[in-house]
Amino acid sequence: MSITNVRNTAGDELALNDLRHRLPMMRNEPAHATHLLEYRGEAIIKPASLSPLHPGFVASGGTLLMAAFVTDLLYWRALEVQWENFSIWLITAGLIIAALAGLALLLDYISRRIQTISWWRFSGLAAAAILSLLNAFVHSRDAFTAVVPQGLELSAIVTMLLIAVGRTGWNLAKPRLASPSSN
Repeated sequence: MSITNVRNTAGDELALNDLRHRLPMMRNEPAHATHLLEYRGEAIIKPASLSPLHPGFVASGGTLLMAAFVTDLLYWRALEVQWENFSIWLITAGLIIAALAGLALLLDYISRRIQTISWWRFSGLAAAAILSLLNAFVHSRDAFTAVVPQGLELSAIVTMLLIAVGRTGWNLAKPRLASPSSN
C-alpha cells in the first residue's frame, strides 16, 4: 500500500512533496517529537505531546516549602501557635510533593521525555528537600523552640535555595543546544 496523501493533525491535506520538504525540519527534532502514522493509505503527521511531568510537582512543592518560611515569620512576630501548625503542615505537604516530583522526574527520564538532567539544579532541589526534612524534625519540638531560631533559619535557607533554582523555571531537563540543520 503506497501513501499518496498526507494529513496533519489539523486535517489539512498535504502533497507528498510537501512532506519531503518538512522532513529536514523534523530531522533536528528528538525521535519522539513527531509521529508518522498511516491510516487507510494516508500518512498522518501527529506531533507528540510528551512534555515533562515533573515541573508542576517541583513548582508546587517549592511553593509550599517557601510558604512555610512566611508562616514561620508570622509565628515569630505574633506568637500564635496556629502559625507553627501551618508551618509543619506546609513543610510536610511540600516534602510529599517533592517525593512525587522525584518519581515524576524518574518517569520523565525513563520515558525519554527529557534527555539529560541539569545536575546543578537537581542538587539544589535535593539540598532543599534534605534541609526541609531536617526542618520538619525541628518543627516537631514544642512551642517557641520549634520555630525560633533554627526553624526560621532553615526555612530561610530553603527559600533562598528554591528561589535560586527556580528563577529560570522548574524544569530539570538540561536545555539542548540547537544543532545546525543538515540539508
